[in-house]
Amino acid sequence: MDEYKNILVPVDESNQSYDALKEAVSIAHRNNAHLYVLTVTDMSVATVNARLIQYIQEDGEERAKRTFDKAAQIISDKISYTTRKIEGTPKVNIVQFAKENKIDLIVMGATGKNAIERVLIGSTTSFVVAHAPCNVMVVR
Repeated sequence: MDEYKNILVPVDESNQSYDALKEAVSIAHRNNAHLYVLTVTDMSVATVNARLIQYIQEDGEERAKRTFDKAAQIISDKISYTTRKIEGTPKVNIVQFAKENKIDLIVMGATGKNAIERVLIGSTTSFVVAHAPCNVMVVR
């Protein structure tokens, strides 16, 4: 069995991402690992104009705050954790974050909030599984 020291869990306000967070907390607790809770504001459609970019950024800030508040309730004081909010393309940024932060395990939901992108472009989870530099656990 692998020992994990740095665990990443991307969250997006979906129930499956919060289920993944609960699993990641349990794994982090067993391994005395540090947990990174990540939200990525999807900026891939924001190239249209400055007003749209501003709206997406403001909406992303509100979503991140709600997400991190809920994450804090789930995590409580059980483990050491860091929250991070970044902007970009979620699937690419999750993999990049894992590489830059020496993540040992990514725990994520099988599906997230963006069903349209999942159908048109492919799921974030599938991309992360294919490109991650570490193990990926998919929670259903």
